[in-house]
Amino acid sequence: MRRLKRGVLIVFEGIDGAGKTTHAKLLEEWLRKEGYVVSLTKEPTDGEIGSLIRGHLRRKDFHPATLALLFAADRLEHTEKELKPRIESGEIIISDRYVESSICYQAADGVDAEWIESINKWALSADLTILLDVDVQTAMKRMKDKVKDRYEEWGFLERVRKIYLERARNKGYSIINATSPVMEVQIEIRKLVACLMEEKQ
Repeated sequence: MRRLKRGVLIVFEGIDGAGKTTHAKLLEEWLRKEGYVVSLTKEPTDGEIGSLIRGHLRRKDFHPATLALLFAADRLEHTEKELKPRIESGEIIISDRYVESSICYQAADGVDAEWIESINKWALSADLTILLDVDVQTAMKRMKDKVKDRYEEWGFLERVRKIYLERARNKGYSIINATSPVMEVQIEIRKLVACLMEEKQ
């Protein structure tokens, strides 16, 4: 298996229903076939704090800033115990959400974006952040059979999408139209990742 001198962090971002989980798994499969050591992870995690977050996303009794703090705490555990050691060992980490999810979702819920950034200042900088962009109508159709949580409402997702696009353009993240057929989107993703791998060899 191929390990890099120093691993990389690839992050998928986007509103619910954008296809992050699908494309993270497809990318993992492709990179493994290419011989790389790959880890697939997600936020919220399946740890104690992440499980607490998941349990409250279907309720609206938590203040948005409280959720932002919980996400930051879960991320700190995730970063220190999983991401940093794996990157130092030369692995490719694919994360289904990271810091931008907190900023975009909690900012859309009324929390100050700069404050969210400040409580996540120790987080890693991703080597590649890919925003999978879909319109809310498409996203809602994809989630039609899913039990909705506090963040999966039409108007809210419109606000989240707007913030994602503004931040992606300002920060130079890669934006991919995720309404296209799955493999067309995946090919675009693999092109971006192949370029990153060339830089890191």
